[in-house]
Amino acid sequence: MKKDSDTTSPEELTDFLVDRFSSNIEIFKKLFPNIGKEFENYIPKRSMDFFCSESGTPNMIFSDDNLSFYEKHSPVQFLSFSTSSLLNNLTNGNRKKDLTDPKEFCRYQAESILNERINIIHTKEQRDDYGQIHYKYFNNMVRYYNEESEKNSAQLSVCKCVPLFVCVGVGLGYLFAEIYKKIDIANLIVIEPNKDVFFASLHTFDWKNFLLKFERDNKSISFILEDDINIIGLGFYRFFLQRGLFHVGANFIYYHCEDELNLKIHKELVLKYIQIPSAFGFFDDRIFGIAHASYSLSRKKNFVIKKDMPKEYQNIPVFIIGSGPSLDNDLPFIRKYQDKALVIACGTAIDVLYHAGIMADFFANTERVPEIFQSLSIIPDKNYFKDIILLCSNVTHPSVVDFFSQTAIFDKKDENFGGYLSANLSLTEIDSVSHMNPMVGNMGLSGAIKLGFKKIYLFGLDNGKKVGQQSIHSIYTTLYKKRGYSEDNDFYKTNKYIEANFGGECETNDLFLNSISMMKISIGLFLEQEGTSCFNCSDGALIDGATPKYSADLVELFNSLDNVDKAKFRKYMLEEKTKSFDVSIDQIKGIIYPQIYKRICDNILDITKNRPSDLKEWIPFIQSICDFLNNIASDLSLFYAKTTESSIYGMLSILTSTLFATDDIEENQKRANHLLDIIEDYLLESPLVFEKLPDYIMGEHSKYYLNGKVGKDMPHCRAPIFPKKMNILRKEYDDPIKIFEKKYV
Repeated sequence: MKKDSDTTSPEELTDFLVDRFSSNIEIFKKLFPNIGKEFENYIPKRSMDFFCSESGTPNMIFSDDNLSFYEKHSPVQFLSFSTSSLLNNLTNGNRKKDLTDPKEFCRYQAESILNERINIIHTKEQRDDYGQIHYKYFNNMVRYYNEESEKNSAQLSVCKCVPLFVCVGVGLGYLFAEIYKKIDIANLIVIEPNKDVFFASLHTFDWKNFLLKFERDNKSISFILEDDINIIGLGFYRFFLQRGLFHVGANFIYYHCEDELNLKIHKELVLKYIQIPSAFGFFDDRIFGIAHASYSLSRKKNFVIKKDMPKEYQNIPVFIIGSGPSLDNDLPFIRKYQDKALVIACGTAIDVLYHAGIMADFFANTERVPEIFQSLSIIPDKNYFKDIILLCSNVTHPSVVDFFSQTAIFDKKDENFGGYLSANLSLTEIDSVSHMNPMVGNMGLSGAIKLGFKKIYLFGLDNGKKVGQQSIHSIYTTLYKKRGYSEDNDFYKTNKYIEANFGGECETNDLFLNSISMMKISIGLFLEQEGTSCFNCSDGALIDGATPKYSADLVELFNSLDNVDKAKFRKYMLEEKTKSFDVSIDQIKGIIYPQIYKRICDNILDITKNRPSDLKEWIPFIQSICDFLNNIASDLSLFYAKTTESSIYGMLSILTSTLFATDDIEENQKRANHLLDIIEDYLLESPLVFEKLPDYIMGEHSKYYLNGKVGKDMPHCRAPIFPKKMNILRKEYDDPIKIFEKKYV
């Protein structure tokens, strides 16, 4: 009988541990150099003792524990394992299980994992208010996907494969070999917050042969060895960006070890998992963004340039104001000290400030939709906007850009068009902004940080509403309170509860959670700079990094401050920090090549000709499409690749979920083939839209669809009726404040 390579004797244990550690470090130094280097001379924080199980498998106990590793760190599962093993030993005389053997415990875990079901997407059709190619196809796919009424995802014992397996807690390592014997894992993410535990696994588990086998099988493995929740979340998110967002469609997350930190990691992964679909973006968004950016640039609007803000302006207090319900409590403070700070009104907060007698200095905008113009038009006194600077990205709708005489426009970094313009038209001076989505408060915060301000105060950025609040907006938002635009829609519906800024709970939803997450990242990076501070005065959601502070506690500070010379600052913004460029629409059109985009679509169509016939073949098949897009994104085709993937990834995620939607694997594959037919139709039609650039402004693009339908009827996807023009002003309202009056009390 062949000896188990993972077993030894008590007498040979020391040599076994030394040899295994040396072998493992050698392979990590080759495949994961940073890990190999870190652990080669690692000194654990806790003392640990190794011992042999009755079967000869190395086990471990932390010296200050009174139980072996799995007894202590997976107590619930270990108790279940012990109970079932004792029953087995009593009834099965052939093979008795060794309760002291950690590999037996991991084998038990692997068996229980087979009874679990894969995580898949649960989605619904999206309302299309504008006539967009993406929704034409995506909604068609979602309708077909949701026809499977008994969809509850495939059991791992049935499908025996998974695109992504995430394991929280490495333990002693044995689980990975046991589970890989039973399940074909295309991508494995190993998360271990306790480096002492990973160090122990380097002595017990045969990482060398496991990693080499994984490599031979052309599988992907990632390690996240961190105890910082934010870093873990970013590492998890980075995997999806690198390997393909389609993995959100089917995956399995397992918690190998039970402790408080792993529970926190679980919450962070669930949050990131919720947020990932928002990173898909979609084709029409990109196309509209390109057209809008081209408009602003060719109309000589002012763009923010890469130039450090002088120190005299850096420490000016900046009030970033949203229209959340808690804003009403802080309006007296903002009104009193509005001349001692720069005021950034985020979205409908401009409505509140106008009616509260507060003069805004900036209007922050995130969206590219034309309704923003409608929301601005309800303010009676147009002179109010005379000195307000539009703070936005280049995707902002032309009607909004034209509404303001003064602009500070950033390149939206993740849309890639700005980088493409820089490379082809030498527009290297234009600065970019990131983390400006999904809510307008994100733009206000990220824009202020990128301009160079160091003292930031948040008001009305509630990201939901404190439990007990009736409305999700300030009572002064006439758009919602007087003009008939309803808060009662999915966008604002709250279904989750999180910690509030000043204690208690805040009602929120996935969109607000995403906004909070982006704010956390922005603030975290901001506070790494010297002399920065961020105070959250909003009585809404807690935002990590922003110090909770009641406005009443700021009175003494602001009483001691001088007024800001806003005319001087505005002159700096318009003459030094921003500038316009002499670029024509014909120049932009001359560097946009529809044939490149079409060639990319044709290449993907070539890949889809060779369709898989087995479930395990589908995962590398879908991965090959993502790898193709990743490969061409590394050269001058980045702009075209990103435009292509913006809808494709969302569609591939639905396709992936379909493959694992039920235990009927054969039927799943038939349905996946139909969804692939729809994707192919999209790849044939979307180039016809791309060739319209740069003249494809949102709303005005209806001129290309004179037949009253969104595009053409395709073999597997009929064209829906083009929607009527959106109007958010549902009621007439005779606003009593015809002329703006600045107030201080």
